Amino acid sequence: MSIVRRISSGPHQVQGRVLDARNTRWNEHRATVRAELVDAAFRAIEHFGASVSMDEIAAEAGASKPKLYRYFSDKAGLYSAIAARVGSMIWHSAQSVLMVDADASVEQMMRSGINAYVALVNTHPRIFQFLMVHQMFQYSSFDDGGGAAEQLQRVMTVFADRFATSLKGVGASETLVPMALASILGSGLSSTKWWLEVGRPADVNTETFSSHLEETTWGIIYGAARASGVIVDRARSFDDPEFLVRAH
Repeated sequence: MSIVRRISSGPHQVQGRVLDARNTRWNEHRATVRAELVDAAFRAIEHFGASVSMDEIAAEAGASKPKLYRYFSDKAGLYSAIAARVGSMIWHSAQSVLMVDADASVEQMMRSGINAYVALVNTHPRIFQFLMVHQMFQYSSFDDGGGAAEQLQRVMTVFADRFATSLKGVGASETLVPMALASILGSGLSSTKWWLEVGRPADVNTETFSSHLEETTWGIIYGAARASGVIVDRARSFDDPEFLVRAH
């Protein structure tokens, strides 16, 4: 009986492997086509701006609108894939900052992170404006690994967690850290929206804009630190015992 079972189950196992291989090839093909369509959407947005239509995206992709909907279900699905691509770009641009030498000052790390973000916005202004016009920084639940807002928050959370650890180390409350993080993100996105809407004027170049974001961020951090009864020395590293001390 066991021999019969082994023999009779053979074709089913082979069929299962064939189906698995077909599914793998289809998934790989689907991922490739989706990436190509998102590439085309980027080009269309760079050309037409935030008002780009699905027809214009389809034309740029050399495809029909039904093909777009076949791979993204609807317009919202394509928009979320665009947001996910920007989110990936934000995360990758921050990697060099997050992996920086532990001896680097918190000020240096924060400045490098902000500069990387501003450089990305300055390189793709119409893409970021597109996301803001369509409120893609206001909600999540993306199926493509997290949108722009989620990845931006992910980067900031790395810093927030280090601050929380330092607060805990001196016996101070960590409860204001999430509030400060939300304030920094909200302020930064509002400033970015304004900067893009006014056309990134010459008197507010990338250096000036980065400086504004940096000082605004530190203003929020200093305010939260005072409310928590601590003093922050941004010229020190996170690992320096004197980076954060209790106020007398």
